[in-house]
Amino acid sequence: MWTPFSLLQGMIAADTAHLAVADSTLATRFQTASHIPAAKFWVVEDLWQWLGSHGIGPGWSNGLTFLAVCAGLALAVWLVDFIISRFVIRFIRYRVQRNKNRIGDILYKRKFFDRALYLAPLGVLLIGLETFFRGFTPELNTAARIVTECAIIFTLLLVCFSILDALNDAYQRSPEAQKRSIKGYIQICKVFLAFVAAILIVADIMQKNPTSLLVGLGAAAAVLSLVFRDTLLGFVASIQLSAQDMVRPGDWIEMPSKRANGMVLDINLNSVKVQNWDNTVTMIPIYSMVSEAFINWRCMETSGGRRFICRFPLDVRSVAPADDALLDRIGTDPATASESKAAIELARSSSPQHLTNLALLRAHIEVWLFRNPQLNHKMLTFARYQPEMTDRGIGFEVYAFTNNTEDEYVFDAVRRSVIEYVIACVPIFGLRLFQSPAGTDLAEAFDGERQQA
Repeated sequence: MWTPFSLLQGMIAADTAHLAVADSTLATRFQTASHIPAAKFWVVEDLWQWLGSHGIGPGWSNGLTFLAVCAGLALAVWLVDFIISRFVIRFIRYRVQRNKNRIGDILYKRKFFDRALYLAPLGVLLIGLETFFRGFTPELNTAARIVTECAIIFTLLLVCFSILDALNDAYQRSPEAQKRSIKGYIQICKVFLAFVAAILIVADIMQKNPTSLLVGLGAAAAVLSLVFRDTLLGFVASIQLSAQDMVRPGDWIEMPSKRANGMVLDINLNSVKVQNWDNTVTMIPIYSMVSEAFINWRCMETSGGRRFICRFPLDVRSVAPADDALLDRIGTDPATASESKAAIELARSSSPQHLTNLALLRAHIEVWLFRNPQLNHKMLTFARYQPEMTDRGIGFEVYAFTNNTEDEYVFDAVRRSVIEYVIACVPIFGLRLFQSPAGTDLAEAFDGERQQA
């Protein structure tokens, strides 16, 4: 008859043949011990004999004694659990809230004390099974003991999980957490502990040595590698990300291949959680962060300046030598009067022989940029021409950095103000922005010629 463990037993049969020596496994010892009659605990024996002395048959005496032992053990377990939940947990909560200890507070929130103290009732149950149920049916005792031991192993696993979670919470409160995340390593430790706990539970259920199961898992390594493929790739990728400091929680990253552009919220073993600027959330496989290209804007934020470039096409036909009328207009216009003297001096120093309205515009914009308090003047700031003229005229470019690197609205407001100011100043210097003719322009020109004719 096939059982849930027959397949696993077949896989490990060849590898554990050399371990199959007499009394070498827990199963052999259990089978030997199950045929050895054991004496009942003296209290249980006295109760059994007392029932027999009052005319109750052996079968009924065993049944009533067994029920009495079950009731007594259940009462003992309930009493221990009542004391822990009513007094011990409350005392721990009181001490944690009063002392304001950071580690104690974290452990309490992660339910470390609740799970650790839950081992006490299980320990009482296990001791009671070994003591008071001695002499009853061996199969029943073994089944109850196995269930209790599995519960203890699972509770110990939860206790270890609480410790790991508390360690991660304590690390998140430190300044070092802003540089690298250890959540991936915490999850790897959880996976490893869960694997060990599963081996111990299966070994306890099958009454075999855990070493024999570990030997048999070598045959299933290929299957496990496929099942945990993403986990293994994520583990290696998380080590690379952490060692090379490629991404941290709170970084602004941009990954066009995954349609991600926003703030990193969380980094775990399998994925990186990014909240985009439209408040959508993108989950990126963590190994993609190593195998594919992405942009991290962290250095821009820490540098103290965020760059912007504005380009304006100027009509070449509007460029002309600067005359006195232009100089007077620059000095009297409210938009350019405050920077007129410095702009004229800068233009003449760079173009001493042929002063043009284009040179005056460039010099004026540079002076205005360096006097703008919203720009970072320690970084590269200038106004320049494009090296080549095209059919769209000559390109005029403003290159600068804002002081604000965090607020997207403030950054865009500074960039808008620069664009608006340049567009407003171009007509003052007698220049024109180039714009390709539209159908309405051609229609107006045609109507004008027709009216003149």
